Amino acid sequence: MSSFTAPEQATRPIARVAHLPIDALKFALNEPIVTGGLLYLLTRGPSHIRDKMLQPLQPYLLSKNRDARLKSLVVILQALTALGLAKRVNRALNRLALNNWTLGRPGTPFRFGSTKEEVVLITGGSSGFGFEMVKLFAEKARVIVLDIMPGVFYYECDVTDTPAVVSLCHEIRRSHGNPTVLINNAGIGIGKTVLETTNEQCEKLFKVNLISHFVLIREFLPGMLQKKRGHIVTIASMASFVAAPGLLDYCCSKVGALYLSDGIRAECLSRYPGGEGICTTSVHPSWHTTGILKGAEKTLNKHGIYPDPPINVARVVFNQVLAGKSGRIHVPASEEGKAGARNWPLWVQDILMGYVFKRKDSFGFGSNDDSKMIK
Repeated sequence: MSSFTAPEQATRPIARVAHLPIDALKFALNEPIVTGGLLYLLTRGPSHIRDKMLQPLQPYLLSKNRDARLKSLVVILQALTALGLAKRVNRALNRLALNNWTLGRPGTPFRFGSTKEEVVLITGGSSGFGFEMVKLFAEKARVIVLDIMPGVFYYECDVTDTPAVVSLCHEIRRSHGNPTVLINNAGIGIGKTVLETTNEQCEKLFKVNLISHFVLIREFLPGMLQKKRGHIVTIASMASFVAAPGLLDYCCSKVGALYLSDGIRAECLSRYPGGEGICTTSVHPSWHTTGILKGAEKTLNKHGIYPDPPINVARVVFNQVLAGKSGRIHVPASEEGKAGARNWPLWVQDILMGYVFKRKDSFGFGSNDDSKMIK
């Protein structure tokens, strides 16, 4: 359930409509079909069409030095088209690599459907992303999760207690067989600086957000390899690509989650027999109305940030698993470009993050009780 008030929710569509012209321009500049089409019409198209295209620019850009400015416009369109094509090729190759260098998926096929032959294990399924995933997967598979609902098997477990997790995994295998889908979703955030965070809080965060992933993968990956099918979904974050003050422990845990997902993919391809049949997907949500944003709504709104509902992430995960594809997914998809922020010049990062002008806005994530900040 969203924690935003009615007036705040009413402003969300207005803010998004206001951004539509900017979004449309960004799309056009990054779409090689658009820039390439304009380039063709400008250089090789019929003269009457070219004249109509340039007519709106005549009183402004082309009133002086027309030929020189037209050449500059052509060069800009050439650069944008080449860059757009390069991005398309790069994206396609990345997707192919993430999918184990196959267009399909080797190994035995998944059997999702009304017979519920597959077993899906979801951690952190009592709220946020996990709760929405439970409702979706319960129609297609047997679901093991920290929740109670029809078709779902509930096991109460503290994922920071490794011996208890291992014992529970044995019980799950005895009762339901080995899960073929593992969704490492459970996560917490503290929202404090390094000096404000206690050792106990930091250790708990890493146990929930990262160590539990290792434990569960060790328990269930062997069974997936034996069946020659499986899917390990890691709910990371856009925080995997940024070191945000006040969220350093959270960001570090999400970097680790991303690297674990990438590393398991590499090990499946190179070290484990049958590993080519294992899908790995890392999911990187941006701002969504989960418990981790509790208390930060007004500050986010002030910056024009209106978090999306968690069902958006759940649907993406559900569709990805049913498609039997590996990948790295950003939610919403428009956030993908920001994932390269770590490769930007440091001075650009500092300006965008507000360090240069000493901006000290606090988003005030969560509450004093970090146990409530479950995604």
